Amino acid sequence: MSNVFCNFPWKHNYVHTNGKFRLCCTTAQDIETDDQYHSFDAGKHSIDHYWNSARMKRIRLNMMNGIKTKDCSKCYQQDDEGVDSLRDPTLMEEYSAKTEADGTFTGHAWTMQLQMSNICNLKCKMCSQMYSHMNGLELQEMGKISPEWLLWVKEQGANVNNWTNDLGVKQEWYKNEEFKLQMFEHISENITYLNVVGGEPTLIPEFYEMFEYCDKQGTLGDKSVTLVTNLTNTNAKLTKWLPKLKSWKIWASVDGVGERTEYIRYPSKWSKVLESLEFYRNIMGDTGAITLSPAVQLLNIDQLDEMVKWWKDWCGGELNDQYGWTWLATVWYPLICNPNMAPQEWRNKVADKLSAYKFDGFYDNIVNNLRKEQIPLEKRIELQKSFIRYNEAQDRFRKVDKTWRDLCPDLATAIDKEIS
Repeated sequence: MSNVFCNFPWKHNYVHTNGKFRLCCTTAQDIETDDQYHSFDAGKHSIDHYWNSARMKRIRLNMMNGIKTKDCSKCYQQDDEGVDSLRDPTLMEEYSAKTEADGTFTGHAWTMQLQMSNICNLKCKMCSQMYSHMNGLELQEMGKISPEWLLWVKEQGANVNNWTNDLGVKQEWYKNEEFKLQMFEHISENITYLNVVGGEPTLIPEFYEMFEYCDKQGTLGDKSVTLVTNLTNTNAKLTKWLPKLKSWKIWASVDGVGERTEYIRYPSKWSKVLESLEFYRNIMGDTGAITLSPAVQLLNIDQLDEMVKWWKDWCGGELNDQYGWTWLATVWYPLICNPNMAPQEWRNKVADKLSAYKFDGFYDNIVNNLRKEQIPLEKRIELQKSFIRYNEAQDRFRKVDKTWRDLCPDLATAIDKEIS
C-alpha cells in the first residue's frame, strides 16, 4: 500500500466556492493552466479542460511513482500523526494500468464535490468571506464604524477571522451559461456520488436547475447526493427530486441547542432549524438520511453532550443508517474558535462534564484533547484577548439579546481570570 498514492486525481472532481478546480476539499492549491500562471475556472473552462492538463498528468505520474505532491501535504501530515486522512490509496494498480505514459487518463471522474458559491444568509462565528458573502458584508459595515478595528481584523488573519477575497463579493461562477450547462451535462452523464456544499446551496437557483436538468435526462436514479445545509431554508421542489435519487443525505450544520446555535450561526432561528429537519424527515422514505454535523468549537464544546442527547431524542432513540452523527471535526481556524485557547482549568471542567456521558470514539477524542496542553500560556492569553475584542465588537454591532458572556458565563469567568 503506497503512502503517497491517492485515487482522487482519477475518480474525483472538486469545484471550490470561487469556481477554481482543485484535487479535493483538503487542498488549498488551485489547478494551474498549462501556462502555469492562471488557474482553471469553472466559469471559464469545462472539466475536460483541466482533467488532462499538464498539471493533472504530472500529479498522476508523481503519485504512481511515489513522489509527493504539495497539494496533498495536509493528508501526508495527518498520516504521519496517525490520524485518518481523506487520502484513498486503493485501486492503485487498476488506475495505473489505465493511465497513459504521459499521465493522461481518458476515464471520467465518478465522484464530485461542488461548492455552489459563497452566497449565504448567515454570518457564522467560524466562517469567512470565502464561504459566506454575508460575513464579508458585515465586516465592511463594521469597518465603516471603526476602520481601525477592521484593519486589526485583517492583520490578525487566521487568529480571528479567515478573511479571504474582497469583502462582500459573491462568487457566481455558474452565471456563465455555456460552462454551467457543460457542468450539468458532466454531472448527469458521469457523476454517481455528488456532495453539494456552499455557502448555502438552497438559496441558489442554479442548484435547482441542476436537479431539473438531471431529472429531464432521466439520470437522477443513478445518483447518491449529499447536501450540506444550515437548515434555514427549504424548497418544496426538493420533494419532487430527492425521492427520485438512488440515495440522498442531509448534512445538517447545527452547532448547538437553542440559543447557542442561534448565536454561533447568526442570525439563524432554532424554530426554523427544527421546521427544516421535519421537512426532510417527512420525505425520507427508504432512500433518505439526515446526519448531524456540528463544528466543534470554543463556544459550543461545553454543550456537546447536550447536543448528542437532543439529537438522539429527536431521532427517536439510538442512531442508525438514516439518522446519523458525523465524525466530530474541531474548528482549528480562526484560532479564537479553537477550544485549545481556553484556560486549562475550564477545559478540564468541560472534559469532566463530557466524560460523564458515553457516546463514541470521536467524542472520546474530543474529551481527551481538552485535557492536553497544546497552546503555550503566552500565546493562549494573546488569543483570549483577541477573542474578547472580536466577539464583543460583533455583539455590540449585532445588538444581540445575549452576548457570549451571557451564554458561556463559566468560560467568561475563566478567561478574565487567566488574562488578569
